[in-house]
Parts: sequence; structure tokens; C-alpha cells
Amino acid sequence: MENNQSASPKNENKRKTIRPGMWITALLLCFSIIFSAVTLIVPPKDFSDKENRKLASRPEFSKETLIDGTFFKNAQAYFADHFTGRDFWITMNLRFKTLLGQKENGGVYIGKNNTLFLKPSEPNDAALKKNLEAMNAFIKDKKIKSYAAIIPNAVTVNADKLPDNAPVPDQAEQLSYIAENIPAVDFIDVTPALTAHKDDYIFYRTDHHWTSLGAKYAFEAIAADMGIKPKNDYKTYMVSDSFTGTLASKSGKYSTADKVEIYVPQTDIEYNVTFVDNKEKTATMYKESALSGKDHYTVFFGGNYPRVDIKTTADTGRKLLVFKDSYANCLMQFMYPYFDEIIMIDPRYYYESAYPLLDQYSITDVLYLYNCDTFMTDTSLADALDNEENSAQAIPEAEAQKAG
Repeated sequence: MENNQSASPKNENKRKTIRPGMWITALLLCFSIIFSAVTLIVPPKDFSDKENRKLASRPEFSKETLIDGTFFKNAQAYFADHFTGRDFWITMNLRFKTLLGQKENGGVYIGKNNTLFLKPSEPNDAALKKNLEAMNAFIKDKKIKSYAAIIPNAVTVNADKLPDNAPVPDQAEQLSYIAENIPAVDFIDVTPALTAHKDDYIFYRTDHHWTSLGAKYAFEAIAADMGIKPKNDYKTYMVSDSFTGTLASKSGKYSTADKVEIYVPQTDIEYNVTFVDNKEKTATMYKESALSGKDHYTVFFGGNYPRVDIKTTADTGRKLLVFKDSYANCLMQFMYPYFDEIIMIDPRYYYESAYPLLDQYSITDVLYLYNCDTFMTDTSLADALDNEENSAQAIPEAEAQKAG
């Protein structure tokens, strides 16, 4: 009896200490179930304007995907991208990490002076080797000048603003490797031009892109190598002072905003732009409606497209084929007065070989223009440069085009 009596109060105390924990667990479970249910009910979005990227699609359930584990992997990615209140939780996660003294959230480094840096991706060595080989082989024996300008990112140019001991790759070493392995291409190192102005506003603080000013300094270095004599006469317009880019969205850090400027060359040369896929034509490379959306950087062309053609009245006898990522978009405002035509190909969305374009449009210059982080992970450029399958039909196609 004594044992039973002495055990009873202990059991009661034990139950009292367990109950609050059980209630908290049950409450969290309920919240999880409710938010997950809402996530499944709400129609999913295909694209995140805040993060400027495609979102994961609903996972397809099948016996095969269940066995190989892809169903659970895709389901995890889907819920991570579409979870209700995602932006709120990202911000709360940042605040919690900040209290712990951490300087990284969502793949973004929180640097000095409210400067955000995209954490560089791991290089794709196999794809890089394939791309470099394709660049060397692309123009073959044609009398076409080929250039590559791979832009170092803010983690390199503004390294002094990174958090202490933040692990970043040696992009100088990466750029050196690229230059050494494309002997058929003239490598243009714009690093000195950017580092000489590293204290200027050449990279956005909340976005992974460079500013128009950064692109201008790089253009001057590119122009010198390509035999272009810039006139350096522009009217500058600030079109936004409230831009919060993809790095703010990824990290949850919204303590600052960026300015977006456009540079309009003072020239009599006119141009028009054609978005080849949808055959849309316009007389400007600036899309004003983008400024009413989230990503103000898309004021340049409205974003990325498989192929964009710019025809000008420059009458220089030079025609440029550009293989690019989004860094090229704001550089074209400086480039167009010096070419009769510029064809921009974004291999991430272009699913054909660009080789026939060389003869079809009498291309005189080829330029590869990427930021370093994208170039080191790109898996699509080599396919756009494939000239083996299309080389035999390139000339007949070009002749037929001219005859037609």
C-alpha cells in the first residue's frame, strides 16, 4: 500500500509535466496539417515573381516514382516552393538565424551595409568541359571573330563586403581555367574594369544582377577588345528606386531597396526589336510595364527569351551573335549602335542549333556573355553550339532563305 501511495503523486506530477508538451506538439501538428491542406487546395503557381524562377510542379504518383524515390523528392520540393505563408516563414527563419549570429539564409549571404550576395553554386565540371569544347569547335574554319566575356560576380568584386569567413569559390581561378581552355575564342577579362570601380554602384544590393553602371564599365573593356570606339555620350534615367530583387526574396532580408537606371546612347542610330518565338516587334528594348511588377530588372527586354533580334541603322557591316544569360540584357543598351544586327540566344530556352544562323545572317562576330556563376553550372550551351548535325544543311538553308 505504501508503494502505491507513494507512486500516485509522482504519476500525477509526470502527467502534469507531459500535458503542456503534448498540447504544443498537437498544436504544431494541427498547424502543419492545416497549412499542408491549404497548400494542396490552393492552385499552384508556375513561376515566382519574387524569386524570379520556375517553381516545382506537383509530383506525379506512380509505382515507378514511389520505388525509385523521386515521388518523395519531388513532393518535398513542391511543398518547399508552395507552402502557405512561405515568405513569412523565410523572414522568421532569417530573424532566428540572425539571433544565433549566422550570416546566411536561403542560399544568400547577409553582407555588410545591407548587401546581399548569392551563394555560388557548385561548378558542373562535366558540363563546363563540354561547353568549352563546343565553343572551340563552333565557328570551325569560318572567318568569324569569337569572343567570351565571363563576368565575375559580386562575391568576387565586392568580396570586402562579404561576411567574415564566408566560403566562396576562387572565380579568378575559374576565369583563368576558362581562358586557357578556349584557344579558338578571344577571352576578354573584365575583372580589372569592375574592380577598379568596386566602390561604385555596379551590383545591386538585393539582387544577383549587375547594374547598368557595372555593365557600362564592362562594355568599355569589351569594346576595346572588339575594336569598337564607344562615344560615351548617354542620357541616364532612374526608372525605379524601389527594386527589391531575388536575393531579398530568397533570404527574407528587406531592409533596403535598389535603384534601376537605364542609359540611352545619344545617337541618330535607330533600332527595332523582334522576339522571334512570338513574332512580337517593338521599337525599344525597355519594357515599362515591368516596373509595376516585382522584378524591375526585367525592364530590359521584359526578361529572358529563347531568341531576340535587334536590327539597327548603324551600317557598320558587322553582325553579332550573342550567347547569353540575363547579364547581357542590360549591356545591349550600350552595344547596339555598333552593329547592323544583334541576335541574342539564351541557350536555357533555345532548343535548336544556332549554327545555321552564322551563314543565314552573315554573322561577323560571336560573343559569349555570361556571369561566372551561371557559366560554371550551365548545361545547355553546348547543345546550342552543336554544329555536327546541322553543318551539312546550314549553307543550303541560308541560300534558300536568300532566294526566298
